[in-house]
Amino acid sequence: MTHSINHRLLQKWAVFVLGVLLATAASASPSNKWRIKCNHKAKEAGVIVLRLTPEGQDAVEVTVNIPKGTRENSAARMIRKAIKSSALGERYKIEIDDGEDVLIKRRSRQPNIDLEILSNTAEGLSIKTHKE
Repeated sequence: MTHSINHRLLQKWAVFVLGVLLATAASASPSNKWRIKCNHKAKEAGVIVLRLTPEGQDAVEVTVNIPKGTRENSAARMIRKAIKSSALGERYKIEIDDGEDVLIKRRSRQPNIDLEILSNTAEGLSIKTHKE
């Protein structure tokens, strides 16, 4: 039984690490517009940590606490609120699209921005980023 538990823990860790690596690779260069796509529901409470880096400027980390049972639309609203409350909230347009997506758009005269998902421990809730 211990072997089975260790194997499941190792699998979860590998999936987490792969997700972080893929998210980091996907955000290799800044863009004027990003989409954060939320899917499914959080089976467990967790935390999402995002890093937003305007070109040539310091990075801003945004932490979003996700309660157990949070669905994709609610998660998107929580992410939007957290980004709007950050140091970048007034400089970039942050909006909800299709209920479950968060759009981050460059306002005039603001630099392009890079977006990374540093971590997502809200098991069951999928978070992906796409340049637009």
